[in-house]
Amino acid sequence: MTNTDLKLKNIMRKIKTLGLALLLSLVFFGCTPDSNHLIRVRNQLSESITLRIGSVNYGSVNSGSTTDYKSVGEGSHTISGNSESGNQLSGSLSVSGEGTHKWTFTILSDGGSNFVED
Repeated sequence: MTNTDLKLKNIMRKIKTLGLALLLSLVFFGCTPDSNHLIRVRNQLSESITLRIGSVNYGSVNSGSTTDYKSVGEGSHTISGNSESGNQLSGSLSVSGEGTHKWTFTILSDGGSNFVED
């Protein structure tokens, strides 16, 4: 083998080693767990409400009922809506955490609200 062949062989070995190291780094450090936040709305008012949390529309929620869970992104969200009699509902909430989390946002019978992780 010539001196040039040895140099080429060493360069190829270094490229393969670097490629393997990059691949292993991507496998171990390149993937972050997905976050999935699901929120449902429970209406304890004596009238129906229409409600949005961020960009997610829950539509009309009847008195005494609870919606299905809907996916909401991680972070802070504005709450907006109206009661059947025309009262405006507003506020904000924040969700965070890795993995899947289920939350319930409750409109209480006295007009207040409660937000808890299930």
